Amino acid sequence: MIALRGTLVSGLGEGGSFVQLTWVREAVQRLVGFDPYPGTLNVRLQGPEDCQAWTSLRERPALRLVPPPGETCGGWLVPLVIAPHIAAAVVIPDITRHPGDVLEVVAGSHVRSRLGLRDDDLVMMTDTAESAPRVDRA
Repeated sequence: MIALRGTLVSGLGEGGSFVQLTWVREAVQRLVGFDPYPGTLNVRLQGPEDCQAWTSLRERPALRLVPPPGETCGGWLVPLVIAPHIAAAVVIPDITRHPGDVLEVVAGSHVRSRLGLRDDDLVMMTDTAESAPRVDRA
């Protein structure tokens, strides 16, 4: 199991637009099993250990978000669990303006309100055997 620690930061408002695209919503539902809340939770990794853990996760096969014909920006999903038990996934769009230490996370609910979180609060995310990334062959 790999654990990531990070603090919440305000986003750019672009992740929510991406997640609300019909084809992205359907792909998230199919690949990780939940209907994504129409927005992302932005998490800045805590330090070098967390950045290294994220690099290790990114080296594994991930779930591909393949854009339909006419769309130019796809992406990748890396399933995780937000402590204590919220199924989630990091969305890695093909085009992003976030620095490498900021993760855009989707979940099936508004995580901030569900857990009572605000900017600068610490969150824990884990990669477990149940949520380990797999390659979608469909």
